[in-house]
Amino acid sequence: MVNAGSESHGEDASNTPEWINEEFFKRILDKDESDNVKINKLLLSSGSSKIDNYASVLYRAKIKYALCSQPNQEKIRSFVMKTEHFEEGLQKDKLGEMAIFETEVRMYTIVLPMIKAKLREFGDQTVLAPKIFHSSLEMPRNIVFEDLVTEGYSIISERPGSLEEIKLALKKLAKIHAISYQMAQMGNKDITTFNKTYVNTLNLDDFVVLRDGVKLMKKVISDQPDLQKYLPHFESVEKFLFPKVLDLLNAAKNGKRSGVQVLNHGDFHMKNLMVKYVDNELKELMLLDYQTCIFGSPAIDLHYAFVMMYSPSMRLEKMDELLYYYTKNFQDTLHTVQYKGHIPTITEIREEVRDYRHWGLYLIFTLLCFNYAFMDGIDLSKIVESEAARLALFANTKILDELRLLLPRLLYLGYFEE
Repeated sequence: MVNAGSESHGEDASNTPEWINEEFFKRILDKDESDNVKINKLLLSSGSSKIDNYASVLYRAKIKYALCSQPNQEKIRSFVMKTEHFEEGLQKDKLGEMAIFETEVRMYTIVLPMIKAKLREFGDQTVLAPKIFHSSLEMPRNIVFEDLVTEGYSIISERPGSLEEIKLALKKLAKIHAISYQMAQMGNKDITTFNKTYVNTLNLDDFVVLRDGVKLMKKVISDQPDLQKYLPHFESVEKFLFPKVLDLLNAAKNGKRSGVQVLNHGDFHMKNLMVKYVDNELKELMLLDYQTCIFGSPAIDLHYAFVMMYSPSMRLEKMDELLYYYTKNFQDTLHTVQYKGHIPTITEIREEVRDYRHWGLYLIFTLLCFNYAFMDGIDLSKIVESEAARLALFANTKILDELRLLLPRLLYLGYFEE
């Protein structure tokens, strides 16, 4: 329910809880305007489609209001609000075990402002995240952001990202990684205590999509005569892959902090980007959803980008170029902020990627189909909750064609070796 002067549109908005109302947004506007406001109309709509979001519920709030000191001058503002799931079901019952909102609020209110301040100190005006207007970790937990759509941003929908878009995303990621690397070297505990992501926190018996990637891939290649030669490698890797993945994700938490250590985004995929074009030129890109950040090797995000952000042609033809591009921006950022410690080399970053190859293999088995689902506009919840839907997606000849090129490469690079 919402107030009498309010309207709700869309499936999520029609089930809006009572506390999301005019009074809620009035408090936000009163604070932001430094004046009391009178809301004339509140229009709520769903903030995302089913292919864009799974871990939370998003609303878009368009508000017509006036300052009490200027009652005849109507203003219009738009916000995006993120709340935890409030209807019974898998998403509410099981995702509640994750510290999603705690992590994101810490990122937006503590960590990202610190990283931004360090960049600004040296003249770097990079925008790392949308502006936050309100957050609450009291039940029901929620965060309210600026509405990027009103600023000309849009999601990348039903197409692969362009090379220019991916490079800009990697450039921003490299800056976050670099400053967090510097802060961690200086003993900043705000950076090093993030340790939860989906794979090392959830009970995977409740999320078989994260558990049964090898099993699913075996079914897929068993039906392809020319790919059946890889079955022995799948059967071998199935015995040790997931324990290896947990060791890698928990390495920093367990005190194994050798190599390069940074604060990872943790869910670095295409649907967590928004882009802004002006006259058909890319002007800006925004990273979203800092919900599963985790301290550890930068290879956590780099392998994730390979599977969930790169297009098929980039995975096959641009991996070295994009890894070098990321590393160069990582190094340049540390030089810019006059970091005096050791700056990782491209060789060291490549070693991180190699050492985390089992994480990369796990992601290919588990999430590659999601990359194609994003490009094809398929309902994300169906892919998460239905093995039949995932198998049907793998029947896509484009995925099979990529596997025919990708699997031998993984074999030659030692991804199947323990």
